[in-house]
This record gives sequence, structure tokens and C-alpha cells, in this order.
Amino acid sequence: MSRLGTLIGDSWGQRVVVIGTLVLYAALIVTAPDVAWASFAGGLSTVTSLATTIVAAFFLASAIGQLLPEDRLAELLGASAGVHEVVAAGLVAGLIPGGPYAVYPIIDRMRERGAGTPAVLTMLTGYNLISVGRVPYGLVFFSPHVVGLRLLVAGTATVAVGTGLFAVGALRRGA
Repeated sequence: MSRLGTLIGDSWGQRVVVIGTLVLYAALIVTAPDVAWASFAGGLSTVTSLATTIVAAFFLASAIGQLLPEDRLAELLGASAGVHEVVAAGLVAGLIPGGPYAVYPIIDRMRERGAGTPAVLTMLTGYNLISVGRVPYGLVFFSPHVVGLRLLVAGTATVAVGTGLFAVGALRRGA
């Protein structure tokens, strides 16, 4: 990674976030310095409170990635994966607790170890839609009926997305 990449990121997505943040703070310093400093202090507080969790999550994802048998993962979730495996990957990902800082590195490591694009996208979809870790928070604000319906819709959508991604992948492979 280049020094510039270290500062502003290697991908355009990272660069947009970093450069956008710098531009926003530059504008705030000029127009509302008190807001800029309060925002900076709030962000710094969030970073310090989450730093150990985020670092631990990256090490956890790396260890899990090393424990995943590459040949078996490629067989189950790679190019030869069937629709059931792709859909199951998404549904299981919806059961993984933790924030994106913990789950995304695990899914990325699975991609590196052989999981195909349909399975990875379905895992991301399942994690983001189902997200059973949000159920307790949902129950604080909504009735169990509403939370249950959310899970039903999220699970159904994950199955539909996984099935659709599998079909697109099969068409691309010429199956």
C-alpha cells in the first residue's frame, strides 16, 4: 500500500469517505468552528470507545478465516454451490451477532477463502436485513408482532435475493 493509500484509502469508496470528511470539517471550521470541534470530540470519543472492539474483531476475523477449510468452503459456497447453499449462507449470516466491523471482515475472509459472489452478496444481504442482534432493540420500540413481521420479510427477502443471485450466476456460467 502506498503512503497516499494509507492516508486516504486504496479504493474509491474509502477515498470518498476520507476526502468527504476532510472537506466537511474544513467547511465547518470556516463556518461554525464550535460545531467542528464538538463533532471532532464526539467522533474521537466514539473511536476510543470502539477501538479495542474493532481491533479485536479484525483479529477474530483473521483467525476465523484461517480456521475455515479453503477447499471445503470453495466447495460449499464457491462456483459449484447450489441454490440451497447460497440461500443458507444468507440466512446463517443473519444470525451472526455484532456490528459490521465484526461481521464484514468475517464475510470478506470467507470470500478470500473461496466463497463465490452470489454467496457473499447473499451473506451481506442476510446480515443486513435479518440481523437478529437488532431484535432486542426492536422490541423496545415495537410490538413483538411488528418485530416478527420484520424478521419474516427480511428472511423472505434474503431467500429471494439468494435465489436471484444464484440464478444470475448460473446463467453467467452457462448452466
